[in-house]
Amino acid sequence: MDALRASQPGIGLAEAGIAWERAQRARRRPLAANTIASYTDAWRSFCSWAERSGRHTSAEIQPTDLARWIDSLSSMADRTLQTYSHGVLAICKYLADQGMLGSDMSLLRMHLHDALPRMPAGRAPDVPDLRRLVTFYDTELPGGDPGSRQERDRLSGLRNAALLHLLFSTGARISELLALDVYAIRTDDGRISGQVPVLGKGERRRVVFIRQHAQRALERYLALRRTIFPKAAALFISHGPRNAGARLNRITAWKIVTDAAYTLADRIEADGRPREARQLRETTPHTFRHFVATWLLNEGAQLSEVSAILGHANTRITEQYYARHHDDRLRELHDQFAPDPGGE
Repeated sequence: MDALRASQPGIGLAEAGIAWERAQRARRRPLAANTIASYTDAWRSFCSWAERSGRHTSAEIQPTDLARWIDSLSSMADRTLQTYSHGVLAICKYLADQGMLGSDMSLLRMHLHDALPRMPAGRAPDVPDLRRLVTFYDTELPGGDPGSRQERDRLSGLRNAALLHLLFSTGARISELLALDVYAIRTDDGRISGQVPVLGKGERRRVVFIRQHAQRALERYLALRRTIFPKAAALFISHGPRNAGARLNRITAWKIVTDAAYTLADRIEADGRPREARQLRETTPHTFRHFVATWLLNEGAQLSEVSAILGHANTRITEQYYARHHDDRLRELHDQFAPDPGGE
């Protein structure tokens, strides 16, 4: 084991925490002091578990290690577990950026997300305002020579922007969007359609709606993609170097969303908005679905209408899951229109 560790790029786990803290404090706009202290405390907890599990360097961290560590903290309050998970992920991301992490960040996040406590049954989680996140990839990268790495990076940026805009517009499941082909979103005259059919859970078909901002993002992506991958049929594809032209997988789609959410969360926390930052760090592709549903309900849409948009099997599911948001809307209506005693 010692020989194996010596052959891998990495850093001792305790040293990794110290390096992250120094790098954080050296930033022009570091995280709040309390946040840094909380994250380093979480990392010490993870290091203690990792040492007992035979992990001594950052290169030895395995995809399921963070989830197994969280499972070992079953006596902790749910909110503390969430904070601890944010801290360890922040330090792992720093290590990944330095080329010293032995696992892919998207896999770590997915396994950890599955291990964290769920919201009580029948209630949707509170979600952050995603209107800023959806534009994260909108700034187009400079182009390069055909086939160059620079040109592929530009294409990936356009793809990522199109994916976020489509999630935000439709409220669809990520699996439903990744299954789409280009022909399915085109009208007969070649334009992006404003509504396309998807196949959801239980093989149920429904229509999702693509608003103009998402149509524009898709057009920009597909216009450049035609020059590089002219024969690709899937709407969202990998750009390589491995699996170039193949349908985009769930892990990569997850990474596109969470990388943007974590980067934006760091900026927001540095601006003194830690609660919003915490919510952003919990964002996954499915969070866009909750955002669309709660926004529509808060704007006065009927439960039956939201249920149809989400593709729920029946309105009872929608009513149960989003009951709190529906009740808030009913209270607003009651406050606005209910009679007052003695009123004219």
